[in-house]
Amino acid sequence: MTTSDLISTILPGTLLLGFVAAAGCIMPPAQSGGASPAYASSSPSSEETAPPPTTYGATPAAAPAAPAAPQVVSVTLHNDCDHTVKLFLGDKPKFGSGTSTSLGSNTTTSYQMKPGDMIWITDDSENGLSSTSIAGGSSQRIVITSGCTGFGPG
Repeated sequence: MTTSDLISTILPGTLLLGFVAAAGCIMPPAQSGGASPAYASSSPSSEETAPPPTTYGATPAAAPAAPAAPQVVSVTLHNDCDHTVKLFLGDKPKFGSGTSTSLGSNTTTSYQMKPGDMIWITDDSENGLSSTSIAGGSSQRIVITSGCTGFGPG
């Protein structure tokens, strides 16, 4: 076999193999369902990766539990004092954010609060005289004592 015979036999196969290899480098990976390829180049960078394959018929992993809704406590507050008492609902009377209000003698009111919330009895200058913290549970009854400066169980 001559050199020209050898070249004419090997060259067409080599060229064909070269074209197939080159075409494989240019063509995007096959996708099912006609979706567009996950990336534009034929060799993804370290930042670009194909999406994970979809497994049909497999049981999906359980979704993480949703955070529990904040607990709400229905607070009933009764004033046993013989006069109106000034109150502050919040962490720091006079200096913190919260709500200033009052409760008349022998009067009952209700609030929707969260465990840990504070109710303060305040003086005319909004200084805190006494406080109570809301406990957990669905409801709580609190009494402003007859001395007008403290809290007791309802």
